[in-house]
Amino acid sequence: MHARLDFLFAAIVAGTRATAASYSALNCSSLAQTTTLSAYNTSLLNTTYYAIGALNVSGTFNEVSFCEVYASVSYGTTDSLIFALWLPDTQYSSRFIAIGNGGEAGVINYDDMMEELNNNLGFAVAGGNAGHLASDNDAGAGPGAGSPGVYQPFLHDEDQVEAWLHNSISLLTPAARATIKDFYGNEVGHSYYRGCSSGGAQGFSLAEFHPDLFDGIIAGCPANWFTHLMLSFLWNAQHTNTNKTSLSAAVLDFIQSSVLEECDDLDGVADNLIENPLACPFNISSLACAEDDSVSNSTCLTNAQLSAAKAIYKGPVRLDFSNTSLFPGLSLGSEAGWFLPQCSAALSNAFSVPILQNLVYQNLSYDAATFNWGSDVEYLDFRAGPLIDAINTNLSTFRNNGGRMIVSAGWADPNIAPMWSMQHVEAVTTDTIGDGIAIEENDFLKLVMVPGGGHCGSGNAMYPHVPARYGLSAALVAWVETGQEPVKGIKSWGPPNGDNRTRRLCTWPQVARLEWRGTC
Repeated sequence: MHARLDFLFAAIVAGTRATAASYSALNCSSLAQTTTLSAYNTSLLNTTYYAIGALNVSGTFNEVSFCEVYASVSYGTTDSLIFALWLPDTQYSSRFIAIGNGGEAGVINYDDMMEELNNNLGFAVAGGNAGHLASDNDAGAGPGAGSPGVYQPFLHDEDQVEAWLHNSISLLTPAARATIKDFYGNEVGHSYYRGCSSGGAQGFSLAEFHPDLFDGIIAGCPANWFTHLMLSFLWNAQHTNTNKTSLSAAVLDFIQSSVLEECDDLDGVADNLIENPLACPFNISSLACAEDDSVSNSTCLTNAQLSAAKAIYKGPVRLDFSNTSLFPGLSLGSEAGWFLPQCSAALSNAFSVPILQNLVYQNLSYDAATFNWGSDVEYLDFRAGPLIDAINTNLSTFRNNGGRMIVSAGWADPNIAPMWSMQHVEAVTTDTIGDGIAIEENDFLKLVMVPGGGHCGSGNAMYPHVPARYGLSAALVAWVETGQEPVKGIKSWGPPNGDNRTRRLCTWPQVARLEWRGTC
């Protein structure tokens, strides 16, 4: 991974890396005796030293030796948050990065912690479980997800609910930075945050509710309007999860192939990819079956299938207010990824229904099919919005503190509509900086739209060649520490099919381009 970083970022790292003697395993084992965290309502639990290559996280080994610290933060009445802190041995550059959670959290995101430990930027890395345990909250339904009719304790504890998306990173960060100071003997120089999906929501929460904690924030595929994202899951399930309106995987592949056939080469490069779906003139009605509307196949769409697909493109609306939009719909070119999360009702059953049953109505027998797309929207906003949403568009305090933020979204994300990120960043630009300020003129927040990008990096089956790993952390470090805005593009790499393909991700409204086509 190290060789893939741009030479500019490598130069920054080389100039700031600590050259002091190695912090040995002895320093790690004695940390419990030398560190007192009571001022942060925190207890240090244990420490472990890992030599290079000694820890395997999902097939990736640590490329630097480090001291691992586990600690518990007390909050609320009787609640606690567990976090891990990784302190690199010699490759430390006085930088700290906190890692966010996905889904309903309840576990530590070790995968992203390992990526940041290994990325040659000299981070001390921390990640927590967001203040509750997945093992106590229907973790068997899948990573960070619930299931209908199952009691989830954390959704009945408002302190735990607020910790999940609003406060958990702010709870662990002071204790983590105090531990870093004890270990290295110096204060942290710069603090960063990276999260995606629910972690993206946590990023916006930091900018809104805790604007003095971090110098730089990465919010990928942000779920910061969580209440209305849940409505999009429920909407899509209600419009597709019947035999009559079934959109099978084969039908969805057919739709996406048709979209690509019309719009692939609009950018001048035939690469089985749509660089900017907003420029694609495809009309789903062109796929309507000519004759028998009752016949479902993968060469045309019945009227019922057309209506279902159009509902997903449109997104949920208030049926009592002239179809006022509640959340954007999914984008052209994302269709092949819809089947499992949306058309099988997987996301609705994992998130929408459990949140309605546990948090909103506190009734495990509540039938989500009876949800009123008018008055019930207001009650959802009233009951859950203050606890889980982070949609304030005035982030002046974060900006005035010198904070910098990169928001990314995948154009082919089948979970969270990428247009939400664009709409929200545009609103933040207007309300924080002023009317008439274009999104490209925003001096503290940049938006990156990833062609073919799926949810948090991975693409769907139609885009196995699309780079799925992004150099956002290096770009953010350069922006915060040298003032170098990421306007010339951010390198991406690591397609799922193993290709060597790279792509230069540009800040919107510029669109990404293949590496050989130059910078943005």
